[in-house]
Amino acid sequence: MAWNDLRIMVGDKVFFFWTLAFPILFIVVFGLLYKASGNAPAVAELTVVNLDQGRWGAYFVDKIKSPGIDVVLAASEPAGYNRLLVLPADFSEKIEARRDQALAFKKRSDASTKAAARVETRLYQAIARVISELVLYGGADLKQFWDGHPEFRDLVLVKSQFPENTVTVVPSGFDHSVPGTTVQFIMMMVLIYGGITVMEERKKGILGRMLFSPLSTGELFQAKLLGRWLMGLLQALMLIVVGKIFFRLNLGSFSLSFLVIAVFALAMAALSVFIGSLCTKEDMIIGLAVLGSNIFAALGGCWWPNEIVSPAIRKAAMVSPAYWAMDALHKLTFFRGGPADILPHLGILLALSIVLAVVAGRHFKIRD
Repeated sequence: MAWNDLRIMVGDKVFFFWTLAFPILFIVVFGLLYKASGNAPAVAELTVVNLDQGRWGAYFVDKIKSPGIDVVLAASEPAGYNRLLVLPADFSEKIEARRDQALAFKKRSDASTKAAARVETRLYQAIARVISELVLYGGADLKQFWDGHPEFRDLVLVKSQFPENTVTVVPSGFDHSVPGTTVQFIMMMVLIYGGITVMEERKKGILGRMLFSPLSTGELFQAKLLGRWLMGLLQALMLIVVGKIFFRLNLGSFSLSFLVIAVFALAMAALSVFIGSLCTKEDMIIGLAVLGSNIFAALGGCWWPNEIVSPAIRKAAMVSPAYWAMDALHKLTFFRGGPADILPHLGILLALSIVLAVVAGRHFKIRD
């Protein structure tokens, strides 16, 4: 019976438009809107504004230079830059007076985070080297000192790395938009198709006539639940295949990603049976499905990554089932997560599926 329900849905003339063609439009729009940024450039650009009135500013800039850092000197802060370092006018004065000072280091918001980290590491190295030179040889002729003491050149070694779970890449591009669109349209289409068919079969007496078969009411409910779950899985498979072929989709672990989507689809299947059992008009189901799925999609990170929103909005987004699916998919795709990282997400989605299935089962009506 579940397979027959799926066959009827697939046979609908507009089924593939709403479950495949229209979602592809969303994939393209949001994939280009939040286009994936490239990897960190081989040479990181650093613009330096040296306002120093003494000799230490130029000396410090020379310490920053390396094969991986392209230092660009500017007389004043330019309108456009990737990364910017400003040396104040009293830079040398404070060094000679052995006073501490703060340097302004700025990064453009959309510039490479990894390149910025590389530049920042180089700045720490330059600072450590200048301080060690001052300790070793004071303010005398340092060039002459290094020529006679080469063993001190690598006295200070500075390394840096991102702390665990640091967001070094903002989820973006088609690797974000394909799963995001899949989650959104599973919500929308399973609720619309699944809910309307349950309502129509109840109003037309089809569900009542099915009880003349060996099926019990509980088994009939299970068949309807399974049919809508299969619809969600079919839609997910179609969009993932399209993503793989045309957009080079990377899901990290395919099996774990599809498991997340499958558990999410089960929750939506149960919700569709529940809505179909309560509602008496097609317009009501469509309105609830479209409104609810769009709100939950936007809040849950289907349209834009939740990694870029404020902590308060991110906490509020946890009320959306889509949040738990998208956050798990992002962990697998962008942050190299494994089974342990998505276990809480799967647990919450599975618990939601069970609760919705129990509620839908209790309100499942054969006749009005």
